[in-house]
Amino acid sequence: MSTIEPPNPYAPPRAELDVPAPTPAAMPANLEGAMAGRYDFTIGEVMDEAWQHVKGMKATFWGAGIVFLLINVAINRISGHILGMLAAKPHLVVQMFFRSVVGALTAPVTIGMTMMCVRRALGAPISFKTAFSYYGKSLPVIGCALVMVVLSWTGLLIFVLPGLYFWIAYSFALPLVCDQGLSPWQALETSRRAATHKWFTLLGLTLLVGVLTCVSALGLLIPLIWTLPWSMMTTAVAYRRIFYGAMPGAPVAAPSLPLPPGALR
Repeated sequence: MSTIEPPNPYAPPRAELDVPAPTPAAMPANLEGAMAGRYDFTIGEVMDEAWQHVKGMKATFWGAGIVFLLINVAINRISGHILGMLAAKPHLVVQMFFRSVVGALTAPVTIGMTMMCVRRALGAPISFKTAFSYYGKSLPVIGCALVMVVLSWTGLLIFVLPGLYFWIAYSFALPLVCDQGLSPWQALETSRRAATHKWFTLLGLTLLVGVLTCVSALGLLIPLIWTLPWSMMTTAVAYRRIFYGAMPGAPVAAPSLPLPPGALR
């Protein structure tokens, strides 16, 4: 007969740095439902749930994050040198566009951190290796990222607002390539059609999280230990809310009214 040992009151405290998230039953993605707008959430719900997911993942996140930071520093130095060779004093817009293209070409390097957060939001286990498990998707990821850059910059240069629209609407394209195996154009269109139903909410979420993360950097950078993984988790939680629905136990907004028959999708 087994006995349950009482907790040791003198045991040292244990930090929740690398505790796996509870894994729920497998949840199939509902891309059609997402594109039809059959989901709902609020900014507060996404931020609160993202904060809960940060507990227990900081060690894994920063272990991989430091490696990616060093890689990005090297990439930025090399790309800056190349740009300097192409033009002595490039215009600010040219510099920004060039860096956007470089970011698209190196997206396979950084998408691993995003997918680590997506897996965490889905309740799947994550590890240091998770961040380096998506290089097999390099070609579609680069293709998708390049199309995003071209369309977003075209919109910005034409009238600003179309570029802003694409910037938010395509937020989930790269995760869709890696998570659902969609082609670049399928991922872009799926992300756009799904995000359009909550575009202003997603814009507000992006701006608010960006401001809070920047403010946290003023505290000698220490708060970034929590706020950087939290900021990435907000996108992952929004992704899961849109394409998978809410996890059991997560705060859920009041359900939206069903779409009328024949509504435009």
